[in-house]
Amino acid sequence: MAEAGSQIAGFTDHHIMFMLDEARATLASRKMDAKVNVIQMIQPVDVVPIDATRTEMGTIGDKKVLKLVIPDPIAYLNGGGIMTVGPTDGTESYSRITYSQIRTALYRKYTGKAPKWFFHENAIYIVNADSEMLQKIRVRGIWDQPYLVEIAMKRYKYLDPFNWEYPLSMKDLNTVYQLAMAGDLGWGDIATQSIQAQKVKQKKDGQLLQALKSLGNAQTQQEPV
Repeated sequence: MAEAGSQIAGFTDHHIMFMLDEARATLASRKMDAKVNVIQMIQPVDVVPIDATRTEMGTIGDKKVLKLVIPDPIAYLNGGGIMTVGPTDGTESYSRITYSQIRTALYRKYTGKAPKWFFHENAIYIVNADSEMLQKIRVRGIWDQPYLVEIAMKRYKYLDPFNWEYPLSMKDLNTVYQLAMAGDLGWGDIATQSIQAQKVKQKKDGQLLQALKSLGNAQTQQEPV
């Protein structure tokens, strides 16, 4: 990301990042539709659970419901961009259910007491998890704005905002570039202008460097032997 960020003018960096995220999300949705591996796009984020209120969930017997406030996953099948939810040590992966299944799922004979989660109104809700033993819960997913995961994980450097590993494989890079440049996402014109401006700057920098070298050579030749 540092290299990509340094190749475009500063005032367009955030716009191009937004378009890159949009193109990546489009590609991720297409790959998941085709049942193609998207592991290179997945990021884990560790979230501190909070108690869900009765206003949000109502009363579910004596069950305590935990809520995870997360970055927005890509817009795919109502939270389909979320892959797994579970403890940070990876010892287990909670079962996924839907909001409408919650009451029946909790009373199943063999699996009713196992931890379960569902996605509802841009948040994750968990039942049957031992909240006293969990300081954080890990969510693995494909996120709409990957840099927000870096912020949540306290790795983001505001003074160096492009110095982190973007969740995209080299194999997919060309496809994302083509999607972004296709015009539908609005990247083409502004990216072309930024790249052209950078080329002009590099050319001028090269001319200045050559002039300084020539001046240095001239001074060396004039020094007395």
